[in-house]
Amino acid sequence: MEMSMKVNIARYYKQERLDMDCEIITPMFLGNASQEAELRAAPFKALLRYWWRIAEGGRYDTPAELLAAENEIFGSADADSGGRSLVTVEVEPLSEMVAKKDAFTSPGKIDHPECERTRRKTDPLNYLAGMGLIHYRNGILHSYFPAGAMFRCSITGSRKVVPQLKQTLGLMSRFATIGSRSRNGWGSFSVKQNYDLTCPEKEWKKAFDLDYPHCLGKDNEGSLFWRTQTTQNSWEQCMKELADVYVSIRAGNPEKGIERMEVNAGIRPDRHLLGYPVTNHSVARWGQSGRHGSALRLLVRKEAEQYRGCILHLPHLYSTAMWPEEEKDRQIQIWQSVHRKLDTLCQRVSFEEAQ
Repeated sequence: MEMSMKVNIARYYKQERLDMDCEIITPMFLGNASQEAELRAAPFKALLRYWWRIAEGGRYDTPAELLAAENEIFGSADADSGGRSLVTVEVEPLSEMVAKKDAFTSPGKIDHPECERTRRKTDPLNYLAGMGLIHYRNGILHSYFPAGAMFRCSITGSRKVVPQLKQTLGLMSRFATIGSRSRNGWGSFSVKQNYDLTCPEKEWKKAFDLDYPHCLGKDNEGSLFWRTQTTQNSWEQCMKELADVYVSIRAGNPEKGIERMEVNAGIRPDRHLLGYPVTNHSVARWGQSGRHGSALRLLVRKEAEQYRGCILHLPHLYSTAMWPEEEKDRQIQIWQSVHRKLDTLCQRVSFEEAQ
């Protein structure tokens, strides 16, 4: 007896291709298994999935419902919960993509009130990269693709999912970064194509009903999106300004009347809400293996031939496995303080103004 397998041809019929022609703005530590620079499709598909959750996540009440919808589009190892992907991603260079390990041009030191051994000064690029990418003695540890290199990311999907993909690309082209330390501005890139931003904003406190990023947020002052006060002539100087803002938020800035975030007191110190681990300040119950990404995303954008730093807050509840859900009000209060600091240090702009 012959066995037949049913194939849902409609899943793959009438494909449409969407391109993003990209220019790297800040060095991109896009590593392979050896953590050395390699232009591969897999990280971009993962990035596409991440921003799809931001674009579509507010439509689903539970993580299970969101995951089922995600697997239907992007595929799953479990055929019953997704099977093959409706989306393929390809990347190709548009210019010379030579991996480098050259040292960066120093933009100068910034103040850091907690760096007592270095006379309260720190290197801003090292600060944003961390010891995993740049060692204070040994320099660059892993290769990267340099600023100015060009590449194309092509996404092909069935017409059934293209509207969602376009909405996702609208987010990615404005807010996405990729590679190691991408939340700290590394791996910023610009996109030539103009994809409309259609993702609705959500009143930010309501986003704390879920413990994963699933929306753009707004408060009474506007969108949870800020840009630095000035533009800079180089990406290095722009990263320096971003680092100065980030240090001020975390460790305080007495000259501007900004208090430090507590990093020692309490079972879960305030500063740990901006991401974990924190250098030299671990939580015993989480240990060295605990991990939680920051809800703040730093990025660099080009304005003509100038560079502008931006900061995006994607509001959501901290992982309930690490921070009890009953402390939701405390999390909101801490974030309100962060918003006030950003309003002092930066300029609030609407998502519609993001380019």
